[in-house]
Amino acid sequence: MNYFSPEPKKRKEDFFDMEYEWSALDRALKKGKMVVVTGLRRYGKTSLIMTYMNESRKKYVYLNCRLLPSVVSLNSFRALLEEELTKNSWGIRLLRSLKSAEVQLGGFGLKVGRKGEESILRTLKALEGSVLVIDEAQTLRMSAYRFDSLLAYIFDTTDVKLIISGSEVGLLYRFLRLEDPEAPLYGRTYSEVRLNPLSRDKAKEFLILGLEQENMVVDERVIEDALENLDGVIGWLTYFGYSLATGGLSHEKIYEKASILAVDELKKALKLYGAGEPRYSEALKITATLGSATWTELKTGIEARLGKITDSTLSNLLRNLKDSGFIRKDEGKYTLTDPILRRGILTHL
Repeated sequence: MNYFSPEPKKRKEDFFDMEYEWSALDRALKKGKMVVVTGLRRYGKTSLIMTYMNESRKKYVYLNCRLLPSVVSLNSFRALLEEELTKNSWGIRLLRSLKSAEVQLGGFGLKVGRKGEESILRTLKALEGSVLVIDEAQTLRMSAYRFDSLLAYIFDTTDVKLIISGSEVGLLYRFLRLEDPEAPLYGRTYSEVRLNPLSRDKAKEFLILGLEQENMVVDERVIEDALENLDGVIGWLTYFGYSLATGGLSHEKIYEKASILAVDELKKALKLYGAGEPRYSEALKITATLGSATWTELKTGIEARLGKITDSTLSNLLRNLKDSGFIRKDEGKYTLTDPILRRGILTHL
């Protein structure tokens, strides 16, 4: 594997830079029981976590919550947990042992009235001494089951360490409610490791080294153009390098394909808003067209196309887009967080 391989990295030699984030994750796991890893889409969260877990040789279970159905149930979570355990020998042994051995459940106060719930609690109790990685954990908020209570149970009654990750940072913290006195996880100590885009110099170094690994030489202008259009997002830089090395495509064609991919992901996310989807789409179109948009410009633009929108509805809409990681607010103006998504919205939404 090399820098441009599209899969999440698992070996340190394939993992570019991020020494600071690596060290922060290492310190947090050594000192505490829960780490929250955040960063927008394609910032390298999964690669950081997987590389660290494999290089440190810690026993762990990795759950990608994107694989769960849109409405998460206790049984679908249990099935994912058990499926991941079957991917290694110690996990298979653990599952077999649970069939014949009782594991004492802590008195956390969860009502163990269902077979699926009892099975999960016993499995978690048996994971003592390992790390449970829950990636894209904000997905768990789409459930009638209180998964934040389950996380609190793990924290309070087991020797399992937690890495909780999410690219929709606002939604992740809305789910965890770590600062809410009424929430199950309130008061539990945790560390945050936040990933950011690469600096321009680091992004250039990444592309140059990746091209060297592919034995490719490209015009300096192609690299500069990529730096201008991809804004240090390592996932898009990887996509660009991989497409350049394997597809024989022009850089403009690569941007086009990436923008279609980004918009397809956006459309899936916006479907969650049902009848409100057109307003979300319109707000994103206005923001993309203007480059940055004020509250008044968004309200005026949406009403011109779709009719009256109340201030409270617009506030909720913008909060959701911000928490989902699609927009940011800076000095009173809203902008798209992803340059490739902006390109896609302008041409494909």
